[in-house]
Amino acid sequence: MKILVLDLETTVDRFDGKIDNSPFNPKNKCVMSQYGFIGWDTVDHVQVDTYYHKECTSPASKDGLQTALDEAELIVVYNAKFDVNWMLEMGFKISCPIYCCMVAEYVLAKGQRQELSLKATAERYDVTRKKSDLIDKMFKDGTGFEEMPLDTVIEYGIADVISCGEVYLKQQDLLEAEENKSLVPVIGMMNEMLEFLVEIERNGIKVDLEVLDQIKVQFTEEHKQLTDRLHDIIDEVMGDTPINLNSGADMTKVVYSREVIDRATHQQVWNIGVGANGKPLPPPRMNDAEMKRAVRATTQVIQRTMARCCDTCDGRGKIQKVKKNGELWKNLSKCANCNGVGAFYDPTGVTAGLKLIPEEPSYGSINGFKTDKATIKSLIKQAQRKDNLTAVEFLQKLSRLNAVSTYLDSFIQGIETWTRPSGLLHTNMNQCITATGRLSSSNPNFQNQPKRGFPVRKAVVSRFPDGIVVEADFSGLEFRVAGELSRDPQIIEDILTGKDIHKQTAAIINETDAKNIDKDQRQAAKAYTFAPLYGGMGAGEPQHIRNYFQEFFKIYEGLGQYQKRLMDGVLKNGIVQTPSGRQYFWPNVRRLRNGRVTNATQVVNYPVQGWATGDLVPLACIRALAKFRELNLRSKLILTVHDSICVDCHPDELEQVKEALTWSMQGVPEEVEKRWGYTFALPLAIEISGGKNWLDQVEYD
Repeated sequence: MKILVLDLETTVDRFDGKIDNSPFNPKNKCVMSQYGFIGWDTVDHVQVDTYYHKECTSPASKDGLQTALDEAELIVVYNAKFDVNWMLEMGFKISCPIYCCMVAEYVLAKGQRQELSLKATAERYDVTRKKSDLIDKMFKDGTGFEEMPLDTVIEYGIADVISCGEVYLKQQDLLEAEENKSLVPVIGMMNEMLEFLVEIERNGIKVDLEVLDQIKVQFTEEHKQLTDRLHDIIDEVMGDTPINLNSGADMTKVVYSREVIDRATHQQVWNIGVGANGKPLPPPRMNDAEMKRAVRATTQVIQRTMARCCDTCDGRGKIQKVKKNGELWKNLSKCANCNGVGAFYDPTGVTAGLKLIPEEPSYGSINGFKTDKATIKSLIKQAQRKDNLTAVEFLQKLSRLNAVSTYLDSFIQGIETWTRPSGLLHTNMNQCITATGRLSSSNPNFQNQPKRGFPVRKAVVSRFPDGIVVEADFSGLEFRVAGELSRDPQIIEDILTGKDIHKQTAAIINETDAKNIDKDQRQAAKAYTFAPLYGGMGAGEPQHIRNYFQEFFKIYEGLGQYQKRLMDGVLKNGIVQTPSGRQYFWPNVRRLRNGRVTNATQVVNYPVQGWATGDLVPLACIRALAKFRELNLRSKLILTVHDSICVDCHPDELEQVKEALTWSMQGVPEEVEKRWGYTFALPLAIEISGGKNWLDQVEYD
């Protein structure tokens, strides 16, 4: 087999502290290509073609690389999606399969975190290293490949190709080992998925920037209103104490009415820091009495304050000093009396803050106690039980403020930044970030957007006059997958009979019959319905919620037994494997006193999430790409989010697109049986909707 190894070096565009090396940025150019065919144990000869460099007077012809691409039976690249996107944008034709060494290394890691750069991988395999030290320094100093000494760039590029080729050969040796053979078809599938990702990135997402700006104005106004109200509440409960909403220490004062006495002692008691493995240390084990003593030992109650102006500096925090000769010093000096604050904050004797209590050792943080999203959710319930309406309002508005800030910074600003002059957004899809195989995205992040009703979706429109944004979504995919993997007869029956699972959840939580559940109760229950699938046990929830987790496994005993089998099995060799052959590995797993195992949440979650969104959704995407090409559609595949596929649909092709998506997604079980020999017990259901934008969607029959 003729195996071509290649690598490209490109220019980058630097702006606002960001580095953009995308081929979709019209400012960027390909500096050079390096390529060669694999011989017995390395790349025999590396050809270098320079296209754009300050020392290059006449750009090389593209014919050399195209000839090599035509001869190749397999193309091997490290981080292949980047190079393939560039080659296609440059007009090269690729007709043979792609093998991405980074994808293979990710799969071989079996869910364990490890550095996936070519440099780190070459060091692990002890093969030819990249010549990167000098290049890295120049690049960090702002020098692009086109400005670096040409001979240095050539040496770097040649070493890249040789290193990649030798990594490929080492990976093939590893994949021949019995314990890794199941990974081969997974790598093959992910390399096919890579082609789908190249397709959607090149197609891009059409963005209406005027609509996006309107949404930005709305969120900005909401952000201001929330901030103003939060500061009003702070004034009520803290007196004159200045509070920064973005400070963990200040939020500990407001929410828990406490401040850290000694930071070093606090970190020691609450086991805060990073272990030798680079991961956060686990929280200490404490019973309720020990927890209360630890809170009192490391933090102290604070009081509301009343501000008193500093007489020395008249509240300015600075004073004007005079030299011995009577001249004034040029710069003002910090007031020593008030330490530059301008005021004194005198305790009033009244306890400040919302007086909430940290409930678990895991609440400990470096600045006191946590006020992150998950913790706020639990604290709201505590405040409701105490009928502390001020705390409920504060925490709900703080949670919303955090969400709105994310919408403005990550989504709106991200979309504004990365939308090209063409009006198209080419988000970067990542296959090798999450532990489970699920996709992530960057520049900007499109994967973590709320699924339904999120206003930013209104800015995603069609590039075609009268075009339609179509989304096909798997229905209840992860619950079906849990039923598949466990073969729980009750899950199978409930899905086949169309049982309303969310209404069942609401009935258990509200301790009433399902027929008495209203729409609001059903909607509120959705947050809990599938939590047990991911290892949730209801910790920190009120008793009536914890009852649901117990009832769930009484109803779905087969799922509970399946999760127990996973935990028992992982004790033997640390491995959990999905039907595709994808593996997850947990070294040093051990049994806990409660009968579960360390990493239990991951052990029961990864196979469900990995099989659903790491294997089945990619298969649907691969089938969709093949079908769109077969039909030669003008409509564009533009995105996959969670368990859906999105299409920018030409107005004349709506029925064809709906049929193609239905064939692609509902045919996944057949594809799975053909590839992996697994027979489904359940059909996969989909919902297809469409509209003028991604928000205002109408469901199709």
